[in-house]
Amino acid sequence: MHKITKGVLDLCRISNLPTVLSNCVGAWLIAGAALGDFNLLVLVLGAALFYSGGMIMNDVFDVSFDDEFRPDRPIPSGIISKRSACILTLIFMVSGFMFMVLGGAQLFFVLLLSVVIIAYNFLHKRWSHSVYIMGACRSFLYLACASAVSANVQQSVFAWCVCLGLYTAGITVVARGESTDRVVKFYGFILLLSPVLVPVYLIITGWQLHLIGTLVAGFLWLSWAIYCLCIIKGSGDGRVGRAVSYLIAGMVLIDAFAVSSHFGFYGLFFVPLLPLVIWFQTKVSGT
Repeated sequence: MHKITKGVLDLCRISNLPTVLSNCVGAWLIAGAALGDFNLLVLVLGAALFYSGGMIMNDVFDVSFDDEFRPDRPIPSGIISKRSACILTLIFMVSGFMFMVLGGAQLFFVLLLSVVIIAYNFLHKRWSHSVYIMGACRSFLYLACASAVSANVQQSVFAWCVCLGLYTAGITVVARGESTDRVVKFYGFILLLSPVLVPVYLIITGWQLHLIGTLVAGFLWLSWAIYCLCIIKGSGDGRVGRAVSYLIAGMVLIDAFAVSSHFGFYGLFFVPLLPLVIWFQTKVSGT
C-alpha cells in the first residue's frame, strides 16, 4: 500500500504543488482581492487537482519514453497500472474543473486551462514548440484565478501571467535535456530571464510600482535563476534534472516579485515556499 501511495504522489509531482498555490494567491492579490476569502481556498484546491491530473496524464502519454529512459517511474515500474493512471487523471481533471468554477473562476478561462493541459500532454513529444503550450498552462491558471476577482483582467495581471508562461516554457526547454544531460538551447535561457522585463513594461505604461519591493524581490528571483543556470552549465550527471527542479521551485519567487512590485515587502511571504518545495522534492520527485 505504501508503494502505491508513493507511486500516486510521484505521478502527481506533489512536491511542486506549493508553486501552484503561490501562482493562485499571487494572481488573486494582484487582481485586487484580499486573503481570507473562502473562494480562494476553493480555487487553490481546484488548481491542485488540475495540476495533479495533468501530471498523471503526462506519464500516461509518456509510457513508451519512460520505458526506455525512466523505467523507475510508477507506470513502467508496475507500481501503478496505466488503466489506474487514466482513471485518476479523469477524476482529478473533472474535480479540478468543478472546484475552480465553484471558486468563481470564469468558465472561459477554466475551459482554456483544460484544453492547454490536454494539448500539451498530447503534443509535447510530437511538436517542438509545445513548450509554449506548457507555458500557457501556467498563464491560464493565473488568469483563471484572477478572473474570480474581476471580470476584466488588469494589464498588470496579464503582464505577469505572460512572463510566468514564458518562464515555464523556458523550464520545459531545459527539461528536454533532463534525461540525457544534453546542452540546453540558448532561447531557453532567454525565456527563463523574461520576468525581468515585466516591471520595465509596467513602468513604461504608467503603473506605479513599489521600487524597493521590486528591487529586493527581483534580486532574489534573478539570483536564484542565475544559480540554476550555473548548475546547468556545470558538469556531472543529473545536473539538468536538478536545475529543472530548482527552476520549478523558483516560480514562487516570481510570485514574490510580482506581488512585491505592487504591494512592497508584503510579497516576500512567498519566499519561504522555495526551501519548502526543494525539501519536498527530496521526498517526491518534482520532474
